[in-house]
Amino acid sequence: MKEDLQLQLPDGRRIGYCEYGAPDGQPLFFFHGWPSSRYHGMMLHQAAAKRGWRVIAPDRPGIGLSDPLPGRGFAAFPKDIAGLADGLGIEKFRLFGISGGGPYTLATAAALPERVQAAAVLCGAPPFGGPEERANMHWAYRILAGLKPLRRAIMPVVLGASRWMIGRGSHRIPMSWVMRSIPASDRAAIAENACWVDVSRSYLEAARSGSAAVLEDGELYLEPWDFAPEDIRVPVGFWHGLEDRNLPFEVAQRLAARVPGATGHWIVGEGHYSLPLRFRDQVLDWLEDPDRDPDWDPD
Repeated sequence: MKEDLQLQLPDGRRIGYCEYGAPDGQPLFFFHGWPSSRYHGMMLHQAAAKRGWRVIAPDRPGIGLSDPLPGRGFAAFPKDIAGLADGLGIEKFRLFGISGGGPYTLATAAALPERVQAAAVLCGAPPFGGPEERANMHWAYRILAGLKPLRRAIMPVVLGASRWMIGRGSHRIPMSWVMRSIPASDRAAIAENACWVDVSRSYLEAARSGSAAVLEDGELYLEPWDFAPEDIRVPVGFWHGLEDRNLPFEVAQRLAARVPGATGHWIVGEGHYSLPLRFRDQVLDWLEDPDRDPDWDPD
């Protein structure tokens, strides 16, 4: 594995990224959640190495080691991925997006159909630009969404408190209270995979960029998307847990219905955190050969 790497993009900005899995394997771009960073890709390291995948996990603009891009939207990100792929000598690749990385995955699939071979979205964030869509958000997200005039003032406090909570550990108050508030399937999967250190490390790297960068990234989810899922013409698979309390599966199903020929895998008993941990192997298998999925029918 290689971490803390940077590459200069055609417009002069630097993009930070990590590489996990097999160094000479099939290229797979991993898009992290929110708030998170390139270190989130560590969750695929062992599974990818076993299957011969080379995982490239970039930071989004303004996060971690990536330079900011003022005024960006989701549709700007595919240009960064194309520039990163060109710099690494990669022509075609697959995509794996998790949670907040979902819209970036779909935007890249829509913009680069000649390069993206398949795209997987796990517990991905759906559009939240309208009041009816925000009604399905997690209560904490709804509070932040409703505090637009105050978000920039309170975000430094939120990040500072979260750093302190994470530093105390998941077994100590108040983080232990937070852990008890998530579905049992999520708690069990986190314990089974011993991934607390990796998850907290990825979050802290995002927080290191400062509250303004984290907020700019987060506010994109509250705006109308600047690309159309209906324009996607590559195989796309959705995985979502029916017990997901962060991003309910009903909104994910509505989004999947907008992507031509997309397959939906709606998993009983899995939540927002458990599904990626327990189904990453299945997703990598699907990415290897999406055509064998009988549910995918390109138009």
